Amino acid sequence: MGKKSKIELIARITTPDGKVFETTAAAPDGVVDLDDFDLSTRDGFLRDFDALEQGLVAAGKKAEEDVARKYLEEASKKNSPDKKEKEPTD
Repeated sequence: MGKKSKIELIARITTPDGKVFETTAAAPDGVVDLDDFDLSTRDGFLRDFDALEQGLVAAGKKAEEDVARKYLEEASKKNSPDKKEKEPTD
């Protein structure tokens, strides 16, 4: 035991004009390697499955935060008051 598999998730937002916002996030601790995943006992399976699930959740949360931040930063640049055209008033 001791080998770890790495969890990496990619989050991507593609706008209608083809602009892509993408990030890759990894689980900090990795997960038990396939060769070491314990299927011999219920407790072993639940322990290793829980570690897998926790790693996926951690990486997913990080990926979501990062891609949302990138997207909102771009929206802020494009839609800031000084960048928007002033609408004509009557």
